Amino acid sequence: MEPSTSPPVSTMDQIMAAEQEKWLADAKAAVKQQAFYMKRAIDEDNLRDVFKYSSAMLGELRTSLLSPQKYYELYMRAFDELRQLEMFFEEQRGKGHTASELYELVQHAGNVLPRLYLLVTVGAVFIRSHESPIKALLKDLVEMCGGIQHPVRGLFLRTYLTQISREGLTLIENKVDEESTTGDAVEFVLQNFTEMNKLWVRMKHQGPVRERAKRERERKELRDLVGKNLVILSSMEEVDVEMYGEIVLPRILEQVVNCKDELAQNYLMDCIIQVFPDEFHIKTVETFVEGCGNLHQDTNVAQILCGLIKRLGNYMENEPEASSALFEEHQTFEKLLEPATKISDKVGSQASAMIYSAILDFAVKTSKGEALGRVDQVLSQCAGALRTAEITSQAARTLKSILTTPLDSYTITDLLELGSYPSVMQLLQPRMQKAVAVDIVEKILKKGTVIPDAKKVASLFDFISTIVEDAKAGEDDDEVDEEEIEEEQNLVARLVHQMRSPDGSVEESFAILELAKDRFGRGGPLRVKHTLPTVVFDVLQLVKRDEDEERCVKMLKFLHGAIDMIAEVPEPEKAFKLYLECTLVADLKGLETSAYDFATAAFDIYENGIPDQKAQVEALKMLIGCLASCENFGEDNYDALSSAATKWSIKLLKKSDQCISVFSCAHLFSTKGSSEKVLVCLKRALTAAKQAQGMAKSSRGEMGPVELFIAILNKYLYFFDKQEEGEDGQIKVEDVQMLVDLVSNETSSLASAAGGEASDRVLKFYSNTLRHIMALKEKKPEKYSALSLKT
Repeated sequence: MEPSTSPPVSTMDQIMAAEQEKWLADAKAAVKQQAFYMKRAIDEDNLRDVFKYSSAMLGELRTSLLSPQKYYELYMRAFDELRQLEMFFEEQRGKGHTASELYELVQHAGNVLPRLYLLVTVGAVFIRSHESPIKALLKDLVEMCGGIQHPVRGLFLRTYLTQISREGLTLIENKVDEESTTGDAVEFVLQNFTEMNKLWVRMKHQGPVRERAKRERERKELRDLVGKNLVILSSMEEVDVEMYGEIVLPRILEQVVNCKDELAQNYLMDCIIQVFPDEFHIKTVETFVEGCGNLHQDTNVAQILCGLIKRLGNYMENEPEASSALFEEHQTFEKLLEPATKISDKVGSQASAMIYSAILDFAVKTSKGEALGRVDQVLSQCAGALRTAEITSQAARTLKSILTTPLDSYTITDLLELGSYPSVMQLLQPRMQKAVAVDIVEKILKKGTVIPDAKKVASLFDFISTIVEDAKAGEDDDEVDEEEIEEEQNLVARLVHQMRSPDGSVEESFAILELAKDRFGRGGPLRVKHTLPTVVFDVLQLVKRDEDEERCVKMLKFLHGAIDMIAEVPEPEKAFKLYLECTLVADLKGLETSAYDFATAAFDIYENGIPDQKAQVEALKMLIGCLASCENFGEDNYDALSSAATKWSIKLLKKSDQCISVFSCAHLFSTKGSSEKVLVCLKRALTAAKQAQGMAKSSRGEMGPVELFIAILNKYLYFFDKQEEGEDGQIKVEDVQMLVDLVSNETSSLASAAGGEASDRVLKFYSNTLRHIMALKEKKPEKYSALSLKT
C-alpha cells in the first residue's frame, strides 16, 4: 500500500470529521426511511400519509449539527425525493384536487421548515396550473421563506425556491400569464437574492470568534448559492440594458454596498462583471465604478475594477469594430478614469497603482487617434494620486509595469510626447528609475531610432534623467557603484549617435548636441568623462562636412568648452587627446586661429595635467604627430608650437626618451624647410644618446644607446637624402660619416659580447641600415660617393 500523501490532521479534527460523518449517515438513513414510507403512501394514493411522511423526511433538514458541506449532501438527498413528491402533487390535480387546495393543505404541516419546502413544491404545481397570477405566487413564496432565519437552512431553502421557480420565470418571459410582467419576475429574483445575501453574511457572526476563519471557509463554499440569482437575471432575455441600468444594477449594488462584508462584496461584484453582457457594462460603467467607491475598506476594489476593465478590453480585442463605437459613444474611458481618482484616495498605493495600470491597458487597446493623449491623462492622474503616498515594493513593481506598457506599445518618438511619464518615474526608488531609463535607452539602440529634434531630445533626457544627472542630496543613499555607472554611461554615450536631424541639417543637429552637452554637464565627474567625448566627436563630424565658416568657428568654440569640462573632471589625458583631434579638424578646415587655440590648450594640459613620465612620453608622441599632420598653420604659429614641442622633449627625464622625442621634432621643422633647426634637433638627439650611453642599462623593451645611435643615423640619412644642394644649415656628408663610424664601432663591441635578444635586435637593425645605405649609394652615387662603409 502506498503511503498517504495527505497532510497530518489533528486529533480534534479527526474526531469532528468522524462525528460529521456519523451525523450525516444518521440523517440520510432517516431521510431514506421516511422517503420509503412516503413513496408507499404515494402508491396507495394516501394524501394524508404523503404529507405526514414527507414532512418527517424534510424535518431532517432542521439539523444544526452538520457543516455546510455535509448539509449540502443531505439537502441533495432530500431534493431527489422531492422531485417524486412534485410529480405526485401534479397527478392530484387530475384527480379532483385543485392546486390552491393543495397549497392550503401543506400549510398545516407542524414545523416551519418542512412546511415551507412542501409549500414551494406545491407552488411549482400551482404555477403550472395557471389558477392564480404567477407574480402573486412568487411573491407569496419568497416572503413565506422569510420564516427561516437560520443562515444555512435559510440559504438552502431559498436555493430550492430558486430552482423550482425557474419554470414560472420562463412562463412570465413567454407572456403566458398576462397579469405578470418581466418586471415582476425581476423583482422576485432580486428579492430572493437580497434575502439570501443577508443570510450568507449573517453566517459570519454565528458562533465564537475563534472559529471565524473556519466560518469564512464555509461561507466561501456556499457563495455560488447566492450568485445563482445573478446568473438567472443575466439569462432573462427580457432584461435589456435599460432595465439593467435603471433597476437591476442599482438594486444589486445597493444590497452589495449595504451588506458591508468584504467577502460578499468581492464575490458579488465579480459575479456582476462575469455574468452580464459586455454591452451592459459599457453603458453602465459609471454606475458600477461609483458603486465600487462605496464598498467596505477591506474589499479589494482594485481587483474588482481591474476585472471590469479587463473584461471590456477583451471585448475590444474580440469585437473591435462594434466595441470601438460603443466605447466612444458612451465615453467609457472618461467614466473609468474620473471615479478612479476618487477611489485611489481611499485605497493603498498598490491598489491605486493596479487600477491605473488596468486603465492604461484599456486606453492602449481601445483608443485610436486619441491614444497618446489618453495615456498621458492616465499617467498624469496616477502621478498626482500617488505623489504623497507611501510606495510599497509591490506598488513600485506595478508602477514599473505602467511605464513599460507604453514603451512596448508605441515608438520612442511617440513616447516622448508623454509629458507625465517622468512624473510617474519619480514615484519609484532611484534604482528602479534607473532600470526603466536603461530599458528606454536599450530599446532606442536596438531599434536604431533617431531622435530628430531638440524638443524630443529634451523630453528624452527628462525620461532618463536618473542615469544622466547626479541625484539630488538626500534622494539616493545607495553606495556609488562606479562599474554600474560606467555601464550606464556607455549606453548613454551610444545614444548620442541617435540624436541627429533626419534630413542632415547641421544647424538642427548642432542644437541637439548643444542640449546634450548641457544635460550631460549635470552628471558629475563620474558621468561626464564617459558621455561628453561622444558629443565632441559628433560635433567634429558636423564641422568636417559644414561649409559655413562662421558656424564652424562657433562649433569649435563649443568644443573647446566641452573639452574644458572633461579636463576639470579631472581627465587630463582624455582632454589632451580630444584637443589634438580638434586641432587636426580645425586645421583641415583652414581655421588657423581655432587650431592654434586647441594646440596651445593641449600644451597647457601637458604641462600642468600630466605628471606621469610614461604618459608624458606618449603625449609628446601624439602631439608631435598631430603638428606634423597640420598643413595650414602660418610660419610664426607653427614655429612657436614646434619649438614648444622641442623644449618639452628636451625636458624629458630619461635621456633615451629625450633622444627619440627630439629627433622626432626634426620632422616638424623639416615641414617648413628649416634645415638649420632640423640639424639642431638631430645634434641634440645625438648628445642625449651619448649621455644615455653612460647611464645604467636600459629597461626591457626600451632602446639602448647603440640602438639610439642607429636610429639617429637613419634620421640623418632621411634628411640628408631629402635636402637640396646649397641649403643653409644643411647636413654634410661628414656628419653622416661620423655617425656611420660611431655605429660601426659600437656594433663591433656588441657583436663580440655575449649574445642575447636585445643584441640580435640591434645587429639586425644595423644590418638593415647598411643595406639601405648601399641602396642609396647605388641610386645616387654622386651624392653618396664620399660615404664609406666598414665591412
